[in-house]
Amino acid sequence: METESPQDTQPQSRWRRWSRRAVLELGYLVFLLVLLEAMLRLAGWIWLVPRNLSQGPTNPNDSEIRILAIGESTTFGQGVSPEDAYPKQLERMLNDGSDKIYRVINTGVPGQTSTSILRNIRYQMETYRPQFVLALFGINDTNEALNDLSARVAFGFNVPEWVADLRIYRLACIVRDYALHHPKVEEHGAWTFFDRDQRGEDGAWVDNPFFLEQLKRNTAEIIEIVRSEGADYAMLSYLKSNEPLRKVLVEIAEENDVLYIDLFDEEAGNKGLFTADGFHPNEEGHRVMAEKIYEGLLENESLGESR
Repeated sequence: METESPQDTQPQSRWRRWSRRAVLELGYLVFLLVLLEAMLRLAGWIWLVPRNLSQGPTNPNDSEIRILAIGESTTFGQGVSPEDAYPKQLERMLNDGSDKIYRVINTGVPGQTSTSILRNIRYQMETYRPQFVLALFGINDTNEALNDLSARVAFGFNVPEWVADLRIYRLACIVRDYALHHPKVEEHGAWTFFDRDQRGEDGAWVDNPFFLEQLKRNTAEIIEIVRSEGADYAMLSYLKSNEPLRKVLVEIAEENDVLYIDLFDEEAGNKGLFTADGFHPNEEGHRVMAEKIYEGLLENESLGESR
């Protein structure tokens, strides 16, 4: 009977040791990634706590009229307190002297595009059951750096949903965009991304037609979901905006037969309505926005026959 020599078993033993070590290393890596994912989700939840607390109870109250404000950093209130962002200021205006109860729910998140808003809108409609939706977004869709992040594209390929929803993936995208686009970090504002490939020979900003078409398609689908839940929809413009984007927002409103409330003010930059970053409204800017929205809703009888 033949037996294996030490020379015969040594390679197999070495292979088993390497295999065990590889499994252990992989296990440690998975554990660290899961831990990092959990910490990032917890950090995001903590960051949104002040805004979420200002919303009041999560469960809808059938005795109140609920208005859902969707959007990005402007709606979120980048640079101001949750109470000073336009949704809360509008809520106070609506409830002042009214025999009804109005609740304006702020679901804005900095950095969102129409793609990320579309992915969340059905959940938000089911959670808050609003009768009306105010939509202010689009500026991030025109920015290739931000749009690439929200459109969930990596190396030219669509990323699977389960990967795209991971916070560690989003963190990797932020690190990538920071390295590629060198964002300017304002003292009182968000990162200001720019893609040098989006600058023309004269240095002027060049809008990407593909992203504007994407904005139109995504918004049409968002409106369809909102209507399927029995709610009305109003599209808002920015206090400060470029002409191509304003034109697209008007086209979207007309093509989908929804209310359009133009907040654009050509002299806004000279009226002290912005934070130090020059784009996000300050408290006064949000007040101006809330007043224009309030007047637009009343003028179009969007709030019903009586308040």
